[in-house]
Amino acid sequence: MGRSKYAEIPLSLSVKMELFKRRCFDFITCKDGKRHEKQGEALEYLTDDTHVEIMYGGAAGGAKSWTGAAWLLFMCLCFPGTKWFIGRAELKRITQSTYITFKRVSTMYGCDGLWTFNGQLNFIEFYNGSRIDFLDLQFKPSDPLYERYGSIEFTGGWIEEGGEVNFGAYDTLKTRVGRAMNAEYGLKRKLFITCNPKKNWMYDIFYKPFIANKLPGHMMYLSCLVQENPFIDPDYIEALRSTADKVKYQRLFKGNWEYDDNPNALCSYDAICAIFGNPLAIRTGKHYITGDIARYGADYARLAVWDGWNIVEKICFAVSKTTDIQEWIKSRQKKYRIPKYRCIVDEDGVGGGVVDNCDIQGFVNNSSPLNGENYRNLQTQCGYKLAEHINANEVGVDDDIVSQSEKEEIIRELEQLQTWKADSDGKLMLKPKDEIKADIGNSPDWRDMFLMRSWFDFNEYDIPDNIERILGL
Repeated sequence: MGRSKYAEIPLSLSVKMELFKRRCFDFITCKDGKRHEKQGEALEYLTDDTHVEIMYGGAAGGAKSWTGAAWLLFMCLCFPGTKWFIGRAELKRITQSTYITFKRVSTMYGCDGLWTFNGQLNFIEFYNGSRIDFLDLQFKPSDPLYERYGSIEFTGGWIEEGGEVNFGAYDTLKTRVGRAMNAEYGLKRKLFITCNPKKNWMYDIFYKPFIANKLPGHMMYLSCLVQENPFIDPDYIEALRSTADKVKYQRLFKGNWEYDDNPNALCSYDAICAIFGNPLAIRTGKHYITGDIARYGADYARLAVWDGWNIVEKICFAVSKTTDIQEWIKSRQKKYRIPKYRCIVDEDGVGGGVVDNCDIQGFVNNSSPLNGENYRNLQTQCGYKLAEHINANEVGVDDDIVSQSEKEEIIRELEQLQTWKADSDGKLMLKPKDEIKADIGNSPDWRDMFLMRSWFDFNEYDIPDNIERILGL
């Protein structure tokens, strides 16, 4: 196929952008008298002089990939010599999926003769010197900061399926755009992210600030549901609407970010949310204290008083002064008549001093599981047991003792109760803390405080609280 009539675009920047916005937008967003309004809005953000980071999607069927491919195709044609990228968690997913969409877009708009694909080095090169690199964004322990892309310069780029991509890739690539012919053409640097809902860095950096109307002016989140795509096959909409999988329905059809589609999750999202003000929580009148003590001043210290399996009081220390923590534990012991053997905090780091000074139980995360059960360590064993209690609607938190932001933090961290690949001995494991920190940006202090309550399932002392009166002491 010969060159498209849109290949020979005048060099004037204003003429190019005017053509792109008025004519190319129409080609991309209009068909059979219909117009994809959200797609047009996304393209406006991708070509304006205000927005730098644009996240688009939030559900299935919104023409996310088509929009990204069309944007890069026409930008490369409009601006000779510019350099762009398409990045995904695995390179083969670009060549097997995203590249297929790109070819369909190119054919649709009569541009097949204007570029070639280098399958060895994985890039698309245009007749005018513009180029699109395919980037493998898979996390590699040997390169946690993505330094392999730290010296590459791009005009702009597209992260496809952001839910599969590590934060480090996003954080690095946003510093690499705006460095290739941007000044010459007066182009704003652009990072385009397409996604389905996922509680990773996108949730924290884009979605939550957008909902709170606090998203910085250079950033934009644009949601698009399948019902808003006028070109989608009605059967596809019905398939999403009628799915029996509640999580898939909420995420892919309704665009609900609060549901996470993770087959490794030990607790359902609904069961976790139900712990707040839970009327079914087990209350026994027997009280306990559990606490995750921040290690050497890092993170937070979280402590709670439990009535059975219901939390009735909690406290958070931003800076872990062991004297303050010890004073709080001792005062709650008196208030709720909690014996030492029903108090436990983690014994790692500064927690060891609290255990010694308060003469209470110590929790050692990597110690052997109890009763010879098939778990990697004690933390894993208690995490699995906690998940059982949550799914059985036995865990509760008094509604008036936690703020809305704390509820969100607790939900996020309890969602990190996930099984992980078994070790070489075939023992069950929990998702490692390093992986959790990479996903949610912090240590799971709440989760650890909760799972310590399960320790008493294996170590309950059947000693009556009124033992002194019984013995006449």
